[in-house]
Amino acid sequence: MKPILVSALLAASLGLAHAQAPQPTAASAQEAGAADSSQQLEAKIAAVDDLQTLSQLVAYYRQTGDVAAELAALDRRIALRPHIGAFKLDKAVTLAREDRKSEAYTLLIDQQNAGYAYDLRNDSRFAKIADTEVWNYLVDNFDLNRKPFGEARLAYTLPREDLLLESAAFDASRKQLLVGSAREGKVYAVGEGGKLTQIAAADAENGMWAVFDLAVDAQRGVLWVASTAVPHFRNYKPESDLGRAGVFKFDLKTGKFLKSYLSPVVPGQAFILSSIALGKDGEVYVADGVNRAIYQVRDDQFRRILHAPKLGSISSLAVSDDGKRLYMADPERGVLGITLATAQPFDVRVPEKLSLEGISSLRTLGNDLVIVQSGMNPPRVLRLPLSPEGNTVVGVRPIEANNPQFGKLGEATLDGSTLYLIANEQKDNYDRFGLLKSKDRLEGTRILRMDANFQSDDPSAVK
Repeated sequence: MKPILVSALLAASLGLAHAQAPQPTAASAQEAGAADSSQQLEAKIAAVDDLQTLSQLVAYYRQTGDVAAELAALDRRIALRPHIGAFKLDKAVTLAREDRKSEAYTLLIDQQNAGYAYDLRNDSRFAKIADTEVWNYLVDNFDLNRKPFGEARLAYTLPREDLLLESAAFDASRKQLLVGSAREGKVYAVGEGGKLTQIAAADAENGMWAVFDLAVDAQRGVLWVASTAVPHFRNYKPESDLGRAGVFKFDLKTGKFLKSYLSPVVPGQAFILSSIALGKDGEVYVADGVNRAIYQVRDDQFRRILHAPKLGSISSLAVSDDGKRLYMADPERGVLGITLATAQPFDVRVPEKLSLEGISSLRTLGNDLVIVQSGMNPPRVLRLPLSPEGNTVVGVRPIEANNPQFGKLGEATLDGSTLYLIANEQKDNYDRFGLLKSKDRLEGTRILRMDANFQSDDPSAVK
């Protein structure tokens, strides 16, 4: 069935298609009836909560030429996901097509002020509004947003091997960077020249799988590993491993396996523990990003403390320095928090023009958040001062953006105010079966070092 027919049937099933009204006798009555019908339609669109449905409705009304309904669906998507720049750009495309210059310019200026770096100079979708000085100003400023910013330096280039290094943590007790391999199920210390020395490894005794994230408790001498059984893991056994995940505890100094905390066995449900954070009292928090749940290991117990099925996913976790709040990143919704004493979630309010799209890593530094936005255009690293209550972003300090050494940004870790960042995550070079797509495309994983206290004298750097 053609996509447009699917969309039409979808619209009809939701009662969103225009109903056939009786023919009135007076022109004014006809206009009033049409207005009422349009208002009812837009009210129904405003009640839709599913992004896929809204995207199908945008496509449907684009095909049928109902501009008001198309804009209503576009606005509803933006309201549900204000951090996703592509949704606002899609609305600007509609406004440009209708030659609604002022509205399109306003929306694009907001995007430019938020730091987006779209290349629209020769984009035919904007042809109707690309004939003014305002348009020239817009595209010039989008071009400026693509300029590299920051002072990051290459710290290490790790071996160009089939390792799939997905995670990083800093061991303050020995002043060394640790990285985790999803392919090998191993944790390595990074030495001079990027040399890797094994610290801990999956084996028959511990039963660990792919290493997805690390947390170092230097005070207690413990290394924590969030691990999941996925086909990317070299020793994956689907008959016994499918759907399994767990938190693994090792002695930080010797690498000796101490204990594991495994996900429950639920028929038909797969667990993916992909992000871990250390609490103030030595407890750890781990996220199942796919199932949108958070677990805690405390007092030798493994328990779920949050299930939030309405989230898009949970890409990263961080605990506030005072241990009172747990922050989580959703690449679609930005940053949310949990008051740990009461297990009550809260929204982290942000300035209107700040986009927190595509966060891949989240850390705390003092009373600030440090975020890595791999899904932003351009990719960037920001420091976000918070209010004393920890629930409002009160400032924006860019650290790094659009560095020429950036590939797909991955995990970050802090040594005091020094941030280490995996700058070219290799995950996209593997298919869903865990097979390497191209050996020639393998790169040595680049670790960049940057100062999280970095401040620029350039006022245009703050978006």
